[in-house]
Order: sequence, then structure tokens, then C-alpha cells
Amino acid sequence: MKRAWLFIILWIFPQISLAQVQPDDERLLRALEEQGIICKGLSYTEKQEALRIYLHRKATMKDKKQKANDTTGQPDTLDDTKKTCISPE
Repeated sequence: MKRAWLFIILWIFPQISLAQVQPDDERLLRALEEQGIICKGLSYTEKQEALRIYLHRKATMKDKKQKANDTTGQPDTLDDTKKTCISPE
């Protein structure tokens, strides 16, 4: 009986992990456009590329800030944000 329960549990749990919600790129793109981070009027593929650029920049800045905090012990005060919207062109 224990083997039957083990089989059922091992069979069900991998199925649950596949049912997780995928990221909603459309909502994220809309929000970034409204905030002026991604330029308006881009095609779908250009928006996807702009989103990739945005996420890459964000990850890079996070790594730089983490390294600066680790070496100095002080929060990073550099303002690397750009005032222009992101466009893949």
C-alpha cells in the first residue's frame, strides 16, 4: 500500500509543477509602455526585444549594485537610469 501512495504522489507532483502560471509578457509590456520605459508604437517583435533589453539592463544593474554593496558596505548611490524609452533600433 505504501508503494501505491508513493507512486501516486510521484506521478501527481510533476504534473502540478507543469501547471504553474507562465509570466504574462503582455501585461508587463503594457505597464512598461505606460511608465515610458519601453517606447510606444513598436511592433510585437520590437516590444519583445525591448523587453529583453530592459530585463538584461535591470539584471546587470542589480549585479553591479550588489558588487558595490559587497565591496564598500554602503548602498550604491549611482543613478544609472536613463530618461529615454527603450527601443531596439
